[in-house]
Amino acid sequence: MTDSLDEAILRVLPSERDSPPWMATPSVIERLEERGHRIPYPKKVRRRLEGLQKDKFVLSTTSGGREILWQRKQWMHGARDSASLMSAAEAVAFHILQRFAGNKLPDAVTKDIEPLFKAAELRMSQEKIDNRVYRAWPDKVDSVDGTFALIRPKLREDIFHIIATATFFEREVLLKYRPAGKTNDEDVKAKALWPLALVESAGVMYMVAQDPAFIPRKDKGKSQWLRSLYRLDRIIEAVESGKDFAYPDDFKLRTYIEAEQAFNFLTEPPVHLSIAFDGNAGNHLKETPMSLDQALEVLPDGRLKVSGTVVPSLKLRWWLRSLGANVEILAPASLREEFAADYRRLAERYQP
Repeated sequence: MTDSLDEAILRVLPSERDSPPWMATPSVIERLEERGHRIPYPKKVRRRLEGLQKDKFVLSTTSGGREILWQRKQWMHGARDSASLMSAAEAVAFHILQRFAGNKLPDAVTKDIEPLFKAAELRMSQEKIDNRVYRAWPDKVDSVDGTFALIRPKLREDIFHIIATATFFEREVLLKYRPAGKTNDEDVKAKALWPLALVESAGVMYMVAQDPAFIPRKDKGKSQWLRSLYRLDRIIEAVESGKDFAYPDDFKLRTYIEAEQAFNFLTEPPVHLSIAFDGNAGNHLKETPMSLDQALEVLPDGRLKVSGTVVPSLKLRWWLRSLGANVEILAPASLREEFAADYRRLAERYQP
């Protein structure tokens, strides 16, 4: 039985059909560290290699000197590395994975399955009877943002690699973060964080992180850990602290997104929202409701009234403003007055 480090060792080792067919221990360690594995001392890898050799997964030899060279047994390759044994369905699946999720995988995963991506590309290029429709499929699917497309902020690859690797292996990071509106990076201090998850929203990559310095104090009314969002493009520097952390049992990313409405920004307590639409402006809500308890009603003036429980947030306001004069907020009164004041200022601004 092998663990994750043993599996990683087997993936980086060459076999007799590779060139060169043997690899020294320092090179094995270098390849493992490139994938994000932490190697505290070389003897650990040496012992793992010897264990794999005992289990007949690995072969060894010596070079001209005293250096030991290692090789993975040939049968370990199998269908994973061979395009000739990969089906067209498997090839198109790996092609789509690389296209839509390739930039969201840590190096520990990407480099391990890179041969599968290459095999899929080769399999798709072959002129086989079953290939045409499979080869055409990637050009028949795509993803488009539902809002006006802005130029995405540039994300440093080295920063993403560190954050993704630390998130994958559950390691603490020390990072310098520049908040929105701040331009001076010199006085930004490093802070320790536990990266829990990565989420892409509207073309921007966020890290959900827990601050280990803010321990919950029930005696002071604080029953939960402090968890916040950090935009990866605003991270100035990031390094691993050398510490691991125990992933919190009470954190579930889907709950954080849906129940806590974390990515709606500046959320408030739920309210019962009632809005009226002119013409066909609200018809899309008949197929895509704004809430689980949504109710529809036709008003005497012919407008469509939509009601339901929502969480006020920046995203809710952005959506309502995107509808312009085609929607009227009926309730709650506070939100109606907020929009009325905004539109009065807007009218004054656009007066001749």
